[in-house]
Amino acid sequence: MYNMHHSHFNILLFVSIGNAERSDTRILLTSNATLREKHGEDYCAMYDICGARSDGKVVNCPFGSPSVKPDDLLSAKIQSLCPTISGNICCTEAQFDTLRAQVQQAIPFLVGCPACLRNFLNLFCELSCSPHQSQFINVTSISKLKNNSTVGSIDYYITDAFGESLFESCKEVKFGTMNSRAIEFVGAGAKNFREWFAFIGRKASPDLPGSPYAINFRSDADESIGMKPMNVTAYSCGDTSLGCSCGDCPSAPVCSSSAPQHFMKRILAQ
Repeated sequence: MYNMHHSHFNILLFVSIGNAERSDTRILLTSNATLREKHGEDYCAMYDICGARSDGKVVNCPFGSPSVKPDDLLSAKIQSLCPTISGNICCTEAQFDTLRAQVQQAIPFLVGCPACLRNFLNLFCELSCSPHQSQFINVTSISKLKNNSTVGSIDYYITDAFGESLFESCKEVKFGTMNSRAIEFVGAGAKNFREWFAFIGRKASPDLPGSPYAINFRSDADESIGMKPMNVTAYSCGDTSLGCSCGDCPSAPVCSSSAPQHFMKRILAQ
């Protein structure tokens, strides 16, 4: 089963997800080798792809830059997968296409519960393309690939509330005729959102599924420097617009133990 976890979930990481903007913008390293970054709305923490690992996984450039306005076609493409992203973006078309190809690997596991899938996609859409990326992403180390600077690790600030809602919406989702829980495949059987985030954030060894750089999920954003945790709306698996079956969401109000009893009583009374 452990091998299945890893063979099926690269998604996670996808994160070749670069980010967009002009190549003339560079944030320089200070003398003590820490990254001097700008955090705020309409600003990206990473920009473009600056290299590829030996296993082909591409890695972002660790340079901040203003977000950019996409053309209408790219904007429509992004909206189709990432409805929370509008206006300017922090991803190029090639990087968005990479994101889309990678998260599509997760869809067969999570598609049974639209709320879970939407929450999961939003986690990576915001990381990849949000025009406010620098508010919740901080590059914490730089790696060298063929003399190019690339992202070595990042902090991804995200509210515990989103993490909890994401996990709760997905934890009972079933995959396939085996009736196995999807979290076994896409989260290595995580028991809570922190375990799931730890799995997602691991830097993958060469030729293994996973992220090409480390992702440290945190909730303690330093608002004094313009940062705040990512907190897009997270949907319950019992949401009426993105509702899931009772098998995938036994906690939904319509799936409570009293509901089927009431239904059976009504049937028997007829």
